[in-house]
Amino acid sequence: MREVGLEKCRECFSLLGLGILVFLSVLLFSWQHLQCVRAGYEIEELKAKCAAQQEWNHQLRLEQAALADPQRIDTLARKDLGMVSPSPQQVIQWGGTEAPSSPPPENAEFARNFAANGEGNAGEP
Repeated sequence: MREVGLEKCRECFSLLGLGILVFLSVLLFSWQHLQCVRAGYEIEELKAKCAAQQEWNHQLRLEQAALADPQRIDTLARKDLGMVSPSPQQVIQWGGTEAPSSPPPENAEFARNFAANGEGNAGEP
């Protein structure tokens, strides 16, 4: 039998090591590329979710504006709750510097912390 030379063994191990190194480099490159592609898909999915959430937010703001419409509230109050417009005796003008044109009616009821002529301490319970 012929013995394999030491230099041939070293050359074989060198080639094997180089092959393993090239294989690991290709494997690392492939793994990085796969992670990049996966991150790209995740970014696009998150962008789509963000756009859907923004659209939903827009729809909710439109619905809120429609529900807060004073005309709608007035219609519901009159129709469903049976409310009516206040009579002139029930209206108290507030914040004006002019004196009231007529004194308040005798039977007018006011909140405890307000006087008929606007005098009174609003902080009192």
